[in-house]
Amino acid sequence: MDILPPPKRVRILSGSCRSRRIKKIVTPIGRSEAGAYRLTITPTETTFRAADATGLFHAGRTLAQIKQQFPAELPCIDILDWPDYPVRGFYHDVTRGKVPKLKTLLELAETCADYKLNHLELYIEHTYAYKRHPEVWQGSDPLTAEEICTLDARCAELHIDLVPSFSTFGHFYTWIHHKFPELNELERDVSGDPFCWWDRQIHYTLDCQNPRSIELVREIIHEVRPLFRSRFFNICADETFDLGKGKNKALAEKVGKGRLYVDFLKQIMAAVKEADAIPLFWGDIIGAYPELVKEIPTEAIALDWDYSAELKHTKAQLMADSGRAFYVCPGVCGWNEWIPNYGVAHKNITRFAKLGQKLGAAGILNTDWGDFGHINTWGPTLPGLVLGASCAWNAKSAALVQANFEPTASRMLLGDNSGKLLGLLREAVATHRATWNAVSLIQQPRAKEYPSAWFDGFDAASDLPNNLFRHSFHTHFTALAKIKKSSQSIERMLARCHPDDPLLIEEIRVGLLGLQVMEEIHLCCYRITGKTKRPVPGAKATTGRLRQLEKRLAAVWRKRNKPSEYFRIREVLLGVADILQKAGETLRKTAGRKRN
Repeated sequence: MDILPPPKRVRILSGSCRSRRIKKIVTPIGRSEAGAYRLTITPTETTFRAADATGLFHAGRTLAQIKQQFPAELPCIDILDWPDYPVRGFYHDVTRGKVPKLKTLLELAETCADYKLNHLELYIEHTYAYKRHPEVWQGSDPLTAEEICTLDARCAELHIDLVPSFSTFGHFYTWIHHKFPELNELERDVSGDPFCWWDRQIHYTLDCQNPRSIELVREIIHEVRPLFRSRFFNICADETFDLGKGKNKALAEKVGKGRLYVDFLKQIMAAVKEADAIPLFWGDIIGAYPELVKEIPTEAIALDWDYSAELKHTKAQLMADSGRAFYVCPGVCGWNEWIPNYGVAHKNITRFAKLGQKLGAAGILNTDWGDFGHINTWGPTLPGLVLGASCAWNAKSAALVQANFEPTASRMLLGDNSGKLLGLLREAVATHRATWNAVSLIQQPRAKEYPSAWFDGFDAASDLPNNLFRHSFHTHFTALAKIKKSSQSIERMLARCHPDDPLLIEEIRVGLLGLQVMEEIHLCCYRITGKTKRPVPGAKATTGRLRQLEKRLAAVWRKRNKPSEYFRIREVLLGVADILQKAGETLRKTAGRKRN
């Protein structure tokens, strides 16, 4: 029997049950954790017992999983179950290019409920329809107040806390670019610069000494706060990379960047308190200034993120030692990927959940980002969401060891009766070396006055980013061969899969095509620049697959999401296709002249 998250205690009883009678009893069950429940199936009836309505709800979701596997006759069983973490969350990026349809968000909430998550956040920089600032969100098909309120109401019914999450310090690219260039920490007017994914990822930070900055932040908080029932508000305040490098450089040299950061952070938190909410914030910046942690308001909750397999950068110990509440925040590792890096994600999520439990974390918030346009589709991300939910509920369960989780997830999530699909996908992803961000920079516009440090640098002879050549020709050639071989095996398996959501299969196929095409592009670039004379996949064939990839990605994108900023992905894919096509024609003509 497959159940995710895996229950704490399971006792198999004799007999089976055909009765559809369900009895719900609110009563103590010997566990004090909110959401704990007891599910008992006897030959005559099914009984839910819990001390609260949330526990009864969780019992119902567990029963639904059992019914799916035993539709005619239920096995008799007794389950006593409770969560490890009181807060079990999922964090979904809806700002880096992809804005989901309301239907998709409601389905996301249902999925979170199915796997006993009780906390959901949507990351927003500019993709909300702010009343006074249409210049900021135009062209991005933003979420509206009505959509957020609808989602919030459904989340409440599903015992999920929908928490607002808005940038308030760093990651202010679109605001500064389109309307408030004077609030840029850097001493540059960027209002006329072309759009750049890399730029949006890394820059821009608000000028923390300009009174208008905190006025704008306060306005944002007070506008969106009434849309959410939650008593929490995530102010983000992460990756303030430009802080103290421009207008406030002299002040930073005098008092320190940490002082600039904490003083502005406290102003933001005061605005959250005015709006009758408790602030959450990413802990990466304050973690660099441990002596200043004590100045953070005691009610604020730090979010300790680390997406590495080895947990290289976690600040969990610092937060625990400070006595402040904190959540551990792993990731599904799908950003900038055509298919998530399941191997890294599994280690990251399972290890972080155990570390957080050991150090007394108040919650776990599993993240799904959308770097460089958000090419990562929803279906292949689902196993990472469910793994995070399962670890938040039962972190030490043997069922979550990779060798056990992958077969279960393959059957339950991907409709693969063999239980092998997720493992094969993990192996295929592990072989790839070509990166989407390197390819995107081929076609990414950049202003002439951009500081050279903002990019990895361009090869003057080819006008191609140097990071296209980070790995050897042989490495990409070998990776492509392995991906093609894996894809053939996976395709045969996909033909036999029957998931609840058929779109998931096409999303996996698009991801596999993306892996292959990225490797081919890298190999073609080696040939174009003369860095190899070895035969590579023809530019014409690669161009055709690039155009096919764009067409298929556009189709799955439209089914789950608003148009939002898909046009930027299309521009890159088709732009690179044109470059390869022209380069291939030039090579053929040159070769023809040499033969003559």
